[in-house]
Amino acid sequence: MNPRKRNPMKRMYQSTFYNNFENEPILYGRRYTWLCYEVKIMKDHSKLPWYTGVFRGQVYFEPQNHAEMCFLSWFCGNQLPAYECCQITWFVSWTPCPDCVAKVTEFLAEHPNVTLTISAARLYYYRGRDWRRALRRLYQAGARVKTMDDEEFAYCWENFVYNEGQSFMPWDKFDDNYAFLHSKLKEILRNPMEAMYPHIFYFHFKNLRKAYGRNESWLCFTMEIIKHHSTVSWKRGIFRNQVDPETRCHAERCFLSWFCEDILSPNTNYEVTWYTSWSPCLDCAGEVAEFLARHSNVKLAIFTARLYYFWDTYYQQGLCSLSEKGASVEIMDYEDFKYCWENFVYNGDEPFKPWKGLKYNFLFLDSKLQEILE
Repeated sequence: MNPRKRNPMKRMYQSTFYNNFENEPILYGRRYTWLCYEVKIMKDHSKLPWYTGVFRGQVYFEPQNHAEMCFLSWFCGNQLPAYECCQITWFVSWTPCPDCVAKVTEFLAEHPNVTLTISAARLYYYRGRDWRRALRRLYQAGARVKTMDDEEFAYCWENFVYNEGQSFMPWDKFDDNYAFLHSKLKEILRNPMEAMYPHIFYFHFKNLRKAYGRNESWLCFTMEIIKHHSTVSWKRGIFRNQVDPETRCHAERCFLSWFCEDILSPNTNYEVTWYTSWSPCLDCAGEVAEFLARHSNVKLAIFTARLYYFWDTYYQQGLCSLSEKGASVEIMDYEDFKYCWENFVYNGDEPFKPWKGLKYNFLFLDSKLQEILE
């Protein structure tokens, strides 16, 4: 698939925006997909604007003519800074089709320094199994997928539409449509993933002392239940941050929500192990501690690649509260990284390759954690 390189438009007309970005769950006759984008470079803890624009693609023709493919062709044709963290945001009229998802996941695997957020006005064929799988595959490959809310529609109107100084005017049932699509996407992405891609693991789980650009948390878990005085391996999977402005659903909260609603029984004893890219933030640590205090039938062990704001006394208190409520908190060592690579990564039978400084960083972080928990 070799899409023809196209240059982006700067803006679209008002009628085009209202016609194509209407968030009605089911819409017919929209032959084109529209993609508004912004690209930012992360430098010195700041986000610097780089490019913005609009692409239009055709829905019912060859996938190389879809808006997502037009963007990738144009973007890869420009000089992407190889060592700078690059943040891309798409505002799209439809979520990508399975063919485009395959290309986007390849792009993300080849560019670990790039993060992609996709905010969609509508979900494309959300009832179809292949399209639901495609959304999960995007999410699994590291893209952040969400539905456009009122602030994002207004943002697109102000930045990608010839608006003539007029304000964005929501249409009838705007809020109801958003609530439906938001709930449907959350349902599609709610269950844990089976595994992650290698570039995700190496980027997010590397135990750097200063891990800039790694704003998401990933959580691999195993779950065992106690039956007849013996431990039985039961479930495993992966959670990551969900882009949910209402609940700020960090990976720990995603796990607790799923576990409490779908799994937890008062008559079963559980032994849960987490392998996390970051230790829990203050709020999540508090929620997990409260959960453990309420459910004495659940034992939790947390192995973390890095400590989140370990120099801040409030975050230190969060880790202490976890320990006080019975959670075991430790730093991931070589064997833990190797275990995750073998059990939670699409590794293609390739062995785990430790990075430079893994042992030194482990010793540093472990000493810091012991100081906090003493």
